Amino acid sequence: MDFAELKNLLEQQNKAISDFKIDNDARFNEIEARMNRKGWGGANDGSSNNKINPAENFTVNFAGKHVQALTKDQRLSSYFGANRSEDNPYALADFVRQKMGISAAVTSGDGTVPTFISTNIIDLVRAASVVIEAGAITIPIEGPTNLAKITGDPTVYQHTEGTEDITESDVSIGAVTTNPKALVAAVPLSAEIVADSPNLEMILQTSLAAAFAGKLDTLCLATILADTNIPTSAAGQDPATWAGALSAVTAALGADQKLPPSYIGSEADFMARAILTDDSGSWLGKPPILQNMLELYTTNMTAGTAVFGDFVRGFAIAVRQGLVYEVVRLAKHKSYSHVLVAHARMDGYVLQSSRLFIQQATVD
Repeated sequence: MDFAELKNLLEQQNKAISDFKIDNDARFNEIEARMNRKGWGGANDGSSNNKINPAENFTVNFAGKHVQALTKDQRLSSYFGANRSEDNPYALADFVRQKMGISAAVTSGDGTVPTFISTNIIDLVRAASVVIEAGAITIPIEGPTNLAKITGDPTVYQHTEGTEDITESDVSIGAVTTNPKALVAAVPLSAEIVADSPNLEMILQTSLAAAFAGKLDTLCLATILADTNIPTSAAGQDPATWAGALSAVTAALGADQKLPPSYIGSEADFMARAILTDDSGSWLGKPPILQNMLELYTTNMTAGTAVFGDFVRGFAIAVRQGLVYEVVRLAKHKSYSHVLVAHARMDGYVLQSSRLFIQQATVD
């Protein structure tokens, strides 16, 4: 065998291995996740402290694959292979140009981009969402789905022999029906910009991701603030001060919660806490007891209000099928412009009210 034949053989083997890995990434991820669980025979480095990962309790069928609910650091697109490669150059910008008749890019079917592109942008939306950054898990669904919501714990009694001193009690579980409404963005695009902009891919992805993430956060935080079962400040606890934050955390501890892993407030309150100084002018930073708390801010939260707690167990985002993109050709023909319509079905749901706390500077 000469050098050219050897080189060709090695290239074919590398391609075969790469194709096999792309086709089986999701299954490998699933096997690795299962093997690292206690009782599955895999290694346990003890970092989880034997705590239950709520995301492992949800496995659903999504776009033809078995997909586990996702924590904030996991990616939905990992189940669907790589985004772009030498053998698979398709991207969102290619789709737009093709549908506008500007180029003959790789076809994608009628009106929708391939799943790996759609899920990749879902991941960009998730990465830009403050609620997901706080820890809310993402549950992909393909239709209306009921999730269990814990509304009360059973009562435990100390029994005295021969005495009827035990009263039956059940875990109070209610159903949360997840069937998100559509979120839709219509983006006018001139034919000239689409044809002549080499950075179109970056602009489309980052802009759409930020817009959808902002809307998702608005809906999720409104849902949390409207939930009357979530413990709320009984007296004024100003989020603009660390004293107010500590007072709210004290109230949460009194409601049998743990120290909050995540805290979401307004950007104004975040900066007000950051600039606090003592009488000598020294900066007053985050109290030591809250050093492990992830401190987040968003313009979707009104000053004087904050939400904190265990978002991993208390809140979830349901994503139905992912983002779909369609191009309405020459929808604005007088300006020689097309319209890119992006739509998805996603929303947030409270799963355990007792895991969250609403802090208010002024109590009604």
